[in-house]
Amino acid sequence: MKKFIQVGSLVSLLFVLGVVGANAQSSYGSEVEIPFAFNIGDKSYEAGDYILKLEKFATGNAILSIRDPKTNEAQTVLLNSNGEERGNEVKLLFDMIEGTRYLTKVRTPSWAYAVVQSKGQRDAAKTRNVEKPAAATGGIAN
Repeated sequence: MKKFIQVGSLVSLLFVLGVVGANAQSSYGSEVEIPFAFNIGDKSYEAGDYILKLEKFATGNAILSIRDPKTNEAQTVLLNSNGEERGNEVKLLFDMIEGTRYLTKVRTPSWAYAVVQSKGQRDAAKTRNVEKPAAATGGIAN
């Protein structure tokens, strides 16, 4: 009987952890067309089609992966929830710094995120002429 209770408790615990894990993260993905050249951090991209995947975590953070289907190269960036207005659809927001567009925000129906930048990028953006915003909408969906 003791063995049965231990096995039952273990199975229950694994079930509960599985349910919590399933609720703690959700993913969205789609192919989007970005009609202009842009940068994410130090990496430059040409205008074109890209495959985006957004993984949201219960902590309010997310990971955005962008893959170029032509070269199969991928980049992953960390996103922080920034408490700004959410959108009706997934929207990528770009700031222009000295003529170059940088991905700075991602808005979804449930969250608004800011791309985590290094201290050097933040300092450089403060000293440069920043124009706001250019946007690209995409069909990132469940």
